[in-house]
Amino acid sequence: MAFVQLHRRDYEMYADARLGNSKLAMSVVAEVLRGAELNWTTLMLRENPLALTWRVLRDSVTTARTEVHDSQADGLHRTLPDQPADAVLLREGLGMDTKAAAALMGMEEPELHMQFQAAHRLLARLGHGD
Repeated sequence: MAFVQLHRRDYEMYADARLGNSKLAMSVVAEVLRGAELNWTTLMLRENPLALTWRVLRDSVTTARTEVHDSQADGLHRTLPDQPADAVLLREGLGMDTKAAAALMGMEEPELHMQFQAAHRLLARLGHGD
């Protein structure tokens, strides 16, 4: 399936960045993508399948965090709401441009930019800003 081929690598990088465990990240992503393949027709009939699959990935990674004992991993997601944390991780942590990060999350570029800006405002307020 083209969707799987197109997104697997980026999903794995995201999951690995949050989990700090490549093997677990690959396992989580494989499960999410397998579910997307099996339910693709249903996904297409509902909302934006990219956005829905991204939320499933994010939630699956969050659940998998309970299996990881690395206190360094996933600090952004413990500090910020999900979408702003994802925006910062993709843009700054993984070096994606706004267009690629927005597409991966299933949103438009202006929305991703707003999430990114919100993250930096929150981080500054919490004393984690530049």
